[in-house]
Amino acid sequence: MQTLRVKLLRDVASYLRRNCDFSYREDAVTSTAYPVDLAFTLEREDLYYRPKDADGLPVRIYLSAGRQYNPTRIAAYALAHYNRYLDHEDEADKATFFRAAEWFMRSPDGRWRYEFDWGELKAPWVSAMAQGEGVSVLVRAWYLSGEDRYLEQALRALEPFTQPANEGGVLSFLESGDPFLEEYPTPRPVHVLNGFLYAVIGLADLERIAGQVLPKGLRASDWLGVLTKHLNGWNLGFWSAYDLAVGRYGLRNPATVSYHRLHIAQLRFLGEWGSSDVLIAVARQWQAYLKSTVNRVRALALKISFRSLHKVPR
Repeated sequence: MQTLRVKLLRDVASYLRRNCDFSYREDAVTSTAYPVDLAFTLEREDLYYRPKDADGLPVRIYLSAGRQYNPTRIAAYALAHYNRYLDHEDEADKATFFRAAEWFMRSPDGRWRYEFDWGELKAPWVSAMAQGEGVSVLVRAWYLSGEDRYLEQALRALEPFTQPANEGGVLSFLESGDPFLEEYPTPRPVHVLNGFLYAVIGLADLERIAGQVLPKGLRASDWLGVLTKHLNGWNLGFWSAYDLAVGRYGLRNPATVSYHRLHIAQLRFLGEWGSSDVLIAVARQWQAYLKSTVNRVRALALKISFRSLHKVPR
């Protein structure tokens, strides 16, 4: 209860202050930098990356599952150090990045499984977000080292993108029948936006950095078409939604300020990389939402209402 109260107070302060987390890397399209700036996580390492295992990699302690590896947390740690290495050429950052990249090499089939239950998901399960971020890590490990084993593992990691969620993959379908890549591949998926975008960025990285020609259905450009067609579903008219779920009393789940900023950064990158005027325009619109104190307070009120009615796994 104390942890939830602290989180709520931190969220309230974030909505009111308009934090600077998850900024967009302006050089992302013209360099190998990861497009989401994660430097803030290294500045607050005790909050984001503690505790750590014997190899110095972050683990997470869940109330429901205890001490566990979370692939997305390890990927964020790797990518934050990669970007910092690009900025400062500190060999310590490079070494940390490669230690994290090796964690993604441990799986023989390129699936980074969550070894604990999470809501409706029963262990072991995989996530489109984790697969996409892991690919982004491995592509950069290949780029720095020239070792094909990293690229081979990144390509293996794409298999869950081709398999339905009920068959162990992460592929679901929107109400229209169009495909979607699920962060949480539950029997009743809610279509989380940021997790989908992380997955598509991983595919884009394979194309732009590694020069891989991917088959139809796995090309980032294919998924940008789906995104462009349905993006308005996550637009609340004053803020972005975390997912497409409609909760009790018809309530939508608004993104926190951090996730709203993340959506903006992800859309800016994919819009610029894919030359999509639609994605760039929506990113600008959502940036304007962020600047409005009225919109932030409105989003906060909706978030509090939604959380009071919907239990979140911890």
